[in-house]
Amino acid sequence: MDYVAWAEWYDIFYAAADPGDLDFYHGLCRASGGPILEIGVGTGRIALPLAKDGMEIVGIDLYEPMLKVAQQRALDVAPLDGSLKLIQADMRDFDLKRKFPVVTIPARTLLLATTEEDQIDTLCRAVQHLEEDGTMAFNLFYPDPEMLADDPDEEFLLEVVEKPDGGRYVLTAKNHFDLDSQLNHGTQIAEELDPKGEVLRRQELEVVVRYLYPEQVISMCQRVGLDVIEMWGDYEGSDLDEESDEIVVLARHSD
Repeated sequence: MDYVAWAEWYDIFYAAADPGDLDFYHGLCRASGGPILEIGVGTGRIALPLAKDGMEIVGIDLYEPMLKVAQQRALDVAPLDGSLKLIQADMRDFDLKRKFPVVTIPARTLLLATTEEDQIDTLCRAVQHLEEDGTMAFNLFYPDPEMLADDPDEEFLLEVVEKPDGGRYVLTAKNHFDLDSQLNHGTQIAEELDPKGEVLRRQELEVVVRYLYPEQVISMCQRVGLDVIEMWGDYEGSDLDEESDEIVVLARHSD
């Protein structure tokens, strides 16, 4: 994935997305008192408001362009009442030599590890940094049968963001699911349009993820020494079923 390009578009589209994940992660983090480890901090969309409000946040991300955006956003709202420490690191192999009461892997970041081994390694590293009575939280998309049957040539709408000048940003996508490898070789198409609908710029962003079924999530957690204490179909705690968009997981160290 071209993270230099994606860093430019990321906040445009996520700013207009359902804020449910923000409310969920912020509530969990604030209730703990911190400090918080966020794996896959990206541009700081989740971490920065927490740091601004007085919490200590440590965020890791593999991709420097995303971290540069996060750092600039932190400077733009400085001074922070708390702190935001940004570290370039691979989520499959990092060691901060400290533990946290809450470790999060938001925004479906675990799926960017595209093999079972890499996903297990990521969870192992997360567990290594989790206090004994701490809580881990992460979310994934639910791979319902209708989604997996998507026509790889059919483009569908993900998000539209209106601009102050009457133009808009449009994000569409195409999915290409491989049911054997559980990989989606997806394409996301970001466009900026002027008020007349003319395309000012257009960029295709390749995204490869390895999706997981709920029973696989439970099995992986067990393998790394975690018990899943909650598994929901959305951020409000709804039951998980084939109509769900998300798999939202809360886990703790196994007894």
